[in-house]
Amino acid sequence: MADIDQTSNKKLALLIDADNVRATFLPIIIREASAIGTIVVRRVYGHFASATMASWQKVLHDYALTPVHVPPASRGKNASDMRLAIEAMDLLHQKNLQGICIASSDSDFTSLASRIREDGLEVIGFGEKKTTAPYVAACDRFFYCDLLLEQEKEKKTEKPEKTRKVAKPARPPLPTGEIYDAVEDASADDGWARLGTVGQVLIKRMPDFDPRNYGYRKLSDLFADLKGVESRRLESTNGSALLVRRRPSAKPSSA
Repeated sequence: MADIDQTSNKKLALLIDADNVRATFLPIIIREASAIGTIVVRRVYGHFASATMASWQKVLHDYALTPVHVPPASRGKNASDMRLAIEAMDLLHQKNLQGICIASSDSDFTSLASRIREDGLEVIGFGEKKTTAPYVAACDRFFYCDLLLEQEKEKKTEKPEKTRKVAKPARPPLPTGEIYDAVEDASADDGWARLGTVGQVLIKRMPDFDPRNYGYRKLSDLFADLKGVESRRLESTNGSALLVRRRPSAKPSSA
């Protein structure tokens, strides 16, 4: 995501619950995970002999995914989930990883995400807006694939066409209060804060924070619409950085 400082040299494992994630989300998952680090393990779990896995079968080779087949004989309601969780725990001890990406909206992975974080690895979640809050909170980052996919469709459609109406995922309300708090907490003594640092603070407090969830391409676009902040460009020998601060008139007056 643009405007937010990120480290891109991390080694990541990507584990996908094919029973709970649409194959159409895969380009988004790969793109966002690749922006955070290098995906050295790519596995997708499901009953690949089933006709319902046809969409996944088509993309396995294109994205270098390793299918982990869960046979029907041993497949219960949570068989794929259990296999994914077991292999995630194995990866904690067998691979030199800095993070594990879990692609699923299933709240059963809440405990797994918490356990991975306890071991010192970063947890990046991918799912839909319906994902439960505890699961999102257990991750260091969480991406709503349905919102990101909808935004991409809107960008590609310059002129609306007369087609049947399809229900779109509702955008969440902009967390203005949390954003202003992050600006103040990230600011220096002069009140100014680097935009990238503000973004980091927001993600630590809200793992699912992403300006694209609210219809903005990047964080600077979102801040341009906030009436309670002002910005300026800092030029230095190392390049330029966007600084932001609360407008004095927007701060609550002290008693």
